[in-house]
Amino acid sequence: MTIVDRRNAVAGTCGEAEIIGGKKVKAHSLPHMALLYNSKGDPVCGGTLLSPTWVLTAAHCIQSMICTVRLGVDTVNNSKTDGFVQARKVARQYQHPCYNADTKIHDLWLLKLSQAVEETMALKYLPLANTIPDPKEGTICMVAGWGVVNVHIKAMSDDLMSADVTVIKRETCNLTKYNNTKYTITSDMVCAGTVDENQDVRDTCQGDSGGPLMCNGVQVGITSFGIGCANRTKPGVFCIKMCLKHF
Repeated sequence: MTIVDRRNAVAGTCGEAEIIGGKKVKAHSLPHMALLYNSKGDPVCGGTLLSPTWVLTAAHCIQSMICTVRLGVDTVNNSKTDGFVQARKVARQYQHPCYNADTKIHDLWLLKLSQAVEETMALKYLPLANTIPDPKEGTICMVAGWGVVNVHIKAMSDDLMSADVTVIKRETCNLTKYNNTKYTITSDMVCAGTVDENQDVRDTCQGDSGGPLMCNGVQVGITSFGIGCANRTKPGVFCIKMCLKHF
């Protein structure tokens, strides 16, 4: 059994690696997506551009020593030469004061960019709503990121990918069949995956951490962790109840 903080396990890019069961995102159709790089210059996590100077991601991503954020990225390999991309250094970092690495609650992190970015056709802000709904069982939500599809390769995708996942009620996710770990799916978390037995499994994986969970066009959470990847009875877990007043 492997508990996966869904940042990348092995840095690098591979054209065959993406969100599991997903599809390539049309260029710049998710202009709020942020790609986070570590001190070695490797992409490691995703995030959301909330404003000209703030990016929201997962708190556990800080283990990767985030130094740079690229906005407006379509493909990773072209991100350094793509004229649509704006790169910024991370000036400050703010962990959610109630984040607990042992229980995984409040897995939220704010990055303050060194310089404001400019809105363009390829780059737009996605502020959090004043009231963020608790997604109900059966809600179809979208996840996006540059994460792994082949658990044997463990390399990040060159292309930004997205997939639809279905919210599963917490009582179900806390059953041993779904969650045979020390972690409890609390009211500050939600799990989502593939419930239709006739559908291929859709899931987030390493490298997708910090990317948005979008339900009915509203960001309600971020990708946090999971038990391995692409297991129908082990859906991904997302941090929700994102209230910036607690930072």
